[in-house]
Order: sequence, then structure tokens, then C-alpha cells
Amino acid sequence: MNSKTKIKYGIGILILEIILLGLWIYAMKPDPSVSIGIILIVPILFGINLIIGLILYFLKRPLSKFFFANSIICPLIFYAFWSLWFMNYHERNNTEYKFSVNDIVYELSIGKNNEYFYLCDENNNGRVYVGKYEKKGDSLILKDSEAEMYIIKNKLFEFPEKRTEIDLIKTE
Repeated sequence: MNSKTKIKYGIGILILEIILLGLWIYAMKPDPSVSIGIILIVPILFGINLIIGLILYFLKRPLSKFFFANSIICPLIFYAFWSLWFMNYHERNNTEYKFSVNDIVYELSIGKNNEYFYLCDENNNGRVYVGKYEKKGDSLILKDSEAEMYIIKNKLFEFPEKRTEIDLIKTE
């Protein structure tokens, strides 16, 4: 096998690998709770490529060197895709608001892919409200173990620290 053919095979394997790893992460849609899985997946990818390289080496196949090199490249590509997936994870999966009451800035996070919300002050010094929300038309009902609040047209009602309406500022 001449060097041009080897390079074509190597580039083809690399492109196929990039597509497969990207599709795998996209289909898996990992959340932060499984991010520790990288310490299992990276060694497995390394091992698979190393085993394929060894098998091809003992069968005297010219592509064995590509798989030895790929045992380093493949985990790096996977790590890059994994890191890119989590880069804007919170922004992709939550709607964020801020508001102020008595010179205390509060942050409200509402899940886009689930029915949970999280509300606390910026410094986490006060009460934290965590619970489920329910969508009713164009409004949301936020229910925590002790409080029930409402969001109607970007205004928060029945916040325990201030019962009157509070303007919510959407953050990016």
C-alpha cells in the first residue's frame, strides 16, 4: 500500500470517527450528572484503538500505525466534543431571570426540558426556593414546599419577600 493510499485511509477513518463521536454525544444528550462518565469512556476509546492496532500489527496490516496513533487522537476528539457539549449547557436548558427586592438581587432559573425551577439571591445568603412549575396558558405557577408564586407576562407575583408584582429581567 503506497503512502497516498495510507493517507486517504487515515483521513477517512478520522472523518468517520469525528462524525460518529459527534453523533453519539448528540444522541446521548448527556447532562452534568453523567459528566463523570468521561473517566470511563476515554480509557475505553484508547483501549479499543490500541487493541485494533495490535490485531492489525500481528496480522501484518499497514493500517496498524493509524490505530496506534488513533488511540491518542480518538480520546482527544471525544474530550473536545464532550467539553463543547457542556460549554453552554445551562443556557441551552434553562431560562434565566433576575430581579431585585430591598437591594438584594435574586436569580430565577426555569428549566426548558423539565418542570423544575430554582430561585435564590445572588450570594446564596437567604432562602432558596426549589420546586416544580406548571404552565397555564402564557403564565407559570411556581410551587415550592412552602410558597406558590406566579409569573405572568414577565412579572413575578406572590414572592414571599414582596407580595406585589416584580418585574423580571431576562438574562442571557
